[in-house]
Amino acid sequence: MNLVAVPLALGGAASFAVSSALQQRAARATPADESLSWRLIADLLHRRIWLIGMGCVLFGFALQATALSLAPVAVVEPLIATELVLALPLASRLRRRRLGPREWLGAAAVSSGVGLFMAVSSPQGGNPEPSLVTWISVGLPVLAAGGCAIALAGKDETPRRACFLAVAAGLCFALLALIIQSLDTLFASGPVAAFTSWQPYALAILGPIGFTVAQSAYQAAPLAISLPIIDSVEPTGAVIFSVLAFHQNLSFSPTSLALESLGALTALVGIFLLGRSPVVLSIYERQQGQKEASTEASLRPSPAV
Repeated sequence: MNLVAVPLALGGAASFAVSSALQQRAARATPADESLSWRLIADLLHRRIWLIGMGCVLFGFALQATALSLAPVAVVEPLIATELVLALPLASRLRRRRLGPREWLGAAAVSSGVGLFMAVSSPQGGNPEPSLVTWISVGLPVLAAGGCAIALAGKDETPRRACFLAVAAGLCFALLALIIQSLDTLFASGPVAAFTSWQPYALAILGPIGFTVAQSAYQAAPLAISLPIIDSVEPTGAVIFSVLAFHQNLSFSPTSLALESLGALTALVGIFLLGRSPVVLSIYERQQGQKEASTEASLRPSPAV
C-alpha cells in the first residue's frame, strides 16, 4: 500500500507548493486589518490568482487524504514536507533562474533526511480509532499551544507575527492530518459511521481556522518567514501526535532514535535553506514588490497645485 501512498503524498506536496506560491502573492496584497478575519477570505475570494491556488489546495488535500487512507501518518506527513523541494522546478522555470549551491544542498538535505527517517523508523500499524479520552488528551494541548501562538503573534505586520501564526497553522494542520486518517477509517465502515462521529465536524471547523491562520501568516511577512516554519511544524507534530494518539509503531532502539533524529534534523535544515532560497522566493517577489510600491506611493505627498 505504501508504494501507492508515496506518489500520492508527493503529488499532494507538489500541489501545496504551487498553492503556497499563488496564495501568498494574493495575501500580501490585502490590507493588514483583515488579518485573522473572515474579511481576509472574503477579499481573497475576489482574486483570481488566489482561487487558482485554492483549487491546488483542494487537489492537494484530496491526494493527501487518499494517501492517509493507505499509509500511516508517519509515512505521509514527512513526504508532504518535501513541498519546497518540489517548488524548485516551478521557481526555476517561472523566473528562468538556475539552481545554485543553496538549492541543491537544501534539496539534498530534505530528501536524504526524509528518506533516512522513513527507512530507520519503519512506521506501521497503530490504532486509527483511539478513544475520545485519548483524542482529548492529545488534542486539547495542541489547540491550547496554537491559541497561545496566535495570542503572542501581536497585531502588526512583522516577522514575529508571521512566525507565531505559522506555528499555530502548522500545529492545526498536524492535528488535521490525524483527524483525516481517522475519518478515512470511519468511512471504510460506511457513511453512517462517519457522519455520526465527531471527526467530520471537527474537520469542518479546524480546516477553515488553520487555513485562515496560514493566510494571515503569509500576509504578515514574506514567505521566507512563514512557509519553512509551517513545513517543519506540520510533519514533526503529525509524527509525534500519531505516536501518542494512534500508537503508530516506530523503531525506538537507541541507534534508531539517533538516526531518526539525525534524519529529522537534516530535513528541517534543508527546509529552512530552501525556505530562504532566492530562487524559491523569486516566485513571490512580483506581488510583494507591487504591494511595497503601492504603499510607498500612498505615503508620498501629493504635488502642490
